[in-house]
Amino acid sequence: MAHAPHAPFTLAFTEPSWDDLRILLAVVAHGSMNGAAKALGQSQPTIARRIKTLEETLGLDLFQRGPNNLELTEAGQALVDAASPMGDAASVVSRTAAAYRPDPDAPVRITATSSVAMFLSLHSGELHKAAEPVEISYIPTRKRLDLASGEADIALRMRTLPEGTDDLVARKIGQIAFAIYATTENPDAVIAPPEDPTLSRQAAYVAEFAQGRTIAARIGDMPIRYQAAKSGLGAAFLPCWLGDTDPDLKQIVKPEGDLIEDVFLVMHRRSRNRPNVTRVANALAALFKRSQKALIGG
Repeated sequence: MAHAPHAPFTLAFTEPSWDDLRILLAVVAHGSMNGAAKALGQSQPTIARRIKTLEETLGLDLFQRGPNNLELTEAGQALVDAASPMGDAASVVSRTAAAYRPDPDAPVRITATSSVAMFLSLHSGELHKAAEPVEISYIPTRKRLDLASGEADIALRMRTLPEGTDDLVARKIGQIAFAIYATTENPDAVIAPPEDPTLSRQAAYVAEFAQGRTIAARIGDMPIRYQAAKSGLGAAFLPCWLGDTDPDLKQIVKPEGDLIEDVFLVMHRRSRNRPNVTRVANALAALFKRSQKALIGG
């Protein structure tokens, strides 16, 4: 009698719990089970138990345990690499949900480049009055934060919006100019940005100016570059509102063409429903309008 073919052998496998993976990521991020416990609001024994459960579920040792430290095994590192995007996605989901269910007392978060953020800091008292009773959180970065997922509420950007951003609204609120400044009329050294000149208009301009001169340093952070120029290290690319007001600095080249950039205030459409965000946005627009002469080097 013919026998029925055997079904292919399969190994029973239980999918790991996302809660346990989240705990694993927290242990790695905070460097210890105690650190993860504090961050997650759980006890250290609970964290240790959940890690042990995850190891038993996977049939893998995730850590090499020493007397005072935990070190990921090769398998543990591979699992962390695989789970990290899940953690990032979960964070985006949480931020997006919060953006649609905003806390009326939440800070109004403004993201801008360091040069614009430094300008805002000079007028922070005025902006604070516009935001009261909530706080303003300033996020100086050149990275484009995701307004749709709630990484920031207001973005001040130097370029128009890319295509495919129908949920974002932008308005031009002014211009900001940049120029080369130094403590002497004919500087023989230059403080250059670290960016590739082929990827940045500002870096390309500085690279052209630097021909025949010594590169004294490469400094990306604008406030630090300003202080270095002020110390006499060399010529530096600075915003005109800063360089023109410093008696120790001389403008070596006048701002023109690409050295004068449009500034756009960008928000997500749902931000219009948050009175605090709208008040701060209007205060920012008024500030740039009132300060336009200084911002373009007038």
